[in-house]
Amino acid sequence: MAYRKLFIVGCPRSGTTWLTRMIGNHSDVLAVPNESHAYSITYNNFTYLKNQELKKRFRSAKWIWKSYGLKPLLFGIESEDLWQGILKQYKIFQKSKEKLGLHNLVSYTELEELIARASSGSEDDLTKLRNLNQLIFDRFFEKNGGTEKQIFLEKTPQHLRYLDVILRQFPEAKGIEIIRDGRDVSVSYQARAKTQRWAKQSTRSVAKIWKKAIETGERVKADSEIGDRIYSVRYENLHTHPQEELSKIFDFIGLDYNQTLIDSIIDATDISKVKNKGEGKHIRKGSIGEWQTRLSAEDVALWEEFAGDTLAGLGYKT
Repeated sequence: MAYRKLFIVGCPRSGTTWLTRMIGNHSDVLAVPNESHAYSITYNNFTYLKNQELKKRFRSAKWIWKSYGLKPLLFGIESEDLWQGILKQYKIFQKSKEKLGLHNLVSYTELEELIARASSGSEDDLTKLRNLNQLIFDRFFEKNGGTEKQIFLEKTPQHLRYLDVILRQFPEAKGIEIIRDGRDVSVSYQARAKTQRWAKQSTRSVAKIWKKAIETGERVKADSEIGDRIYSVRYENLHTHPQEELSKIFDFIGLDYNQTLIDSIIDATDISKVKNKGEGKHIRKGSIGEWQTRLSAEDVALWEEFAGDTLAGLGYKT
């Protein structure tokens, strides 16, 4: 079945969850319930781990041992190890508190079946992996009753790194990038770090993560082949003028709407109502400019040092 696809990306803690809830409230959208990290789990590792030098493998020894075993760690990671590693990563992600991973799309048994189908061809591994992700998306869409009218919606912020791969693979797909003042992103990281270990990042690290995300987005949007299928929305504009911004987003996606629908979606996804419920637990109060009272003078100086030029280039006051 042919169906449209939409991928929401951006730097983590930039409002991707909130935006996904808004778009996912439209009846013509079939959203994946949580981040799948499909390309991180499948595609990414094949791009650099195969035949990696021993010294580099030992830098990530614990993770490689857990994901692929002792032999690949000691003697090198081959294609077969990486394919089996997808199944191991499935279980690792499934056990995480965040409930992220491929289990949001398919069952373990389904993944085994789809890997067997995708890996049996004569193509190179990266082509097979792109085929695998298409099979995974198709299975999710079909078993959840998706129709040709509906749009498949997936949100994994880190898929920004693979957005060019995704849009080239799926000509019918579009991407939405959400951009937020990096210093407010930093405040959100600090709050999230109270309950999630992955968010325990130094200010310097968050600034670098944010800057790299912005640069990646600019690079992909500048690509003449796919740039017109990417829409950038500012978190601050979505927060301040939600009706106007959501209307623009629906126009870009190609969703029918009227003002009553827009208003009902905005009301249903109001941050104050959803931030402590289900997927909304990932959402804070979403204030704009909170960094001015929450970041220390040292943190603000670090942001100026590592990402001041990028902030200024986006029009954020420094």
